[in-house]
Amino acid sequence: MNKKYFIVNFIAILIIILFYFLISNIINNSYEQKIIDNESYFIGNLLTKYPNLKEDIISSYLIKDNYEIGNNLIKEYNLITIKNNNIIILLYCLISALLLFIINFLYIRNIYKKIGKIDKYMNNILNGDYSIDIKDYCEGDISNLKNDIYKMTIKLKEQSELLIKEKKYLEETLQDISHQIKTPLTSMYMINDILTNESNENIKKEFLIKNKNQIERIEWLVTSLLKLSRLESGTIKLKKEKISLRELIDKAIEPINVLLELKNIKLTKNIEDVNLNVDINWTVEALLNIIKNACEHTLDKIEIIGSTNPLYTEIKIVDNGVGISKKDIKHIFERFYKGNHNKESIGIGLNMSKKIINLQNGLIEVSSKEGVGSTFIIKLYKNNL
Repeated sequence: MNKKYFIVNFIAILIIILFYFLISNIINNSYEQKIIDNESYFIGNLLTKYPNLKEDIISSYLIKDNYEIGNNLIKEYNLITIKNNNIIILLYCLISALLLFIINFLYIRNIYKKIGKIDKYMNNILNGDYSIDIKDYCEGDISNLKNDIYKMTIKLKEQSELLIKEKKYLEETLQDISHQIKTPLTSMYMINDILTNESNENIKKEFLIKNKNQIERIEWLVTSLLKLSRLESGTIKLKKEKISLRELIDKAIEPINVLLELKNIKLTKNIEDVNLNVDINWTVEALLNIIKNACEHTLDKIEIIGSTNPLYTEIKIVDNGVGISKKDIKHIFERFYKGNHNKESIGIGLNMSKKIINLQNGLIEVSSKEGVGSTFIIKLYKNNL
């Protein structure tokens, strides 16, 4: 119940009690004055006629005898008349009851007004209007309810905005996936048409290899997108394990050793002896994507530098390729973004690497100069490892 309601009612009752005592005091004084007046008239008239009875009258006041005789005489001749004040007391009670009724009526009406506002506010929320502010800085149950509803509204608004954002994100993702898959599928349809009408076995074999490459491309795309969706949905729980930085780099390089040999790329490592606590598999995935990206863009050399300081462990992957233009560098980690120098890239790897590093409270940066090469810098902070 509202504290203000109790205070108002308490003050009203206190005023009524004080007013009652005031009226009672006035009535009692009126009774006393009437009795004094009657007795004064009686004694005055008696002494005027019989001055010698002064002592007898005083002794009569001191001796309380013969009450019934005097009382019967007063009643018989109606010698003392006192005005009946019951009407005044009744009127006072009615006014008091009316005052309490008005106070409670105004309080209840005020509550219903507040409830009406809350009801209107809730209907606005149901209709998607979150612009009204219902916060209340007063005390009481209604104010607490309004504040709780406001907090709930903020959460509903955030969830609604998040759902809209996710819906838009899903729509854009599906469009991107559709676009990425459409290209290899179109190539496969064309290859299939050629194979249907081709009789030369060597040409058939050549196009079958191309078809296989397109299938592998689609498979890799789907696998990568599944990994990305797991990262973005938060279903992946990273499991941190202790591993040396050198071993982590070796694990990331191992799958592309053949590619390095085929492209005659010289890879050098300068790595300090330091241990990390990271999710090994996902961190290897992140490093692998960045090193593969370096392989695609370098001329003939990649350098991996691993160092540590009191704040973080740093991994630098440096290539001597054509570099990244100023236009492209700010978009390099966006999903499905393709730079001007690599139209064959799907644009998933670097985006995935950034998400993996960020999930481990790390940072990934890139610096580049056209015609000189690019440097990817990964910082894994020690207080989060």
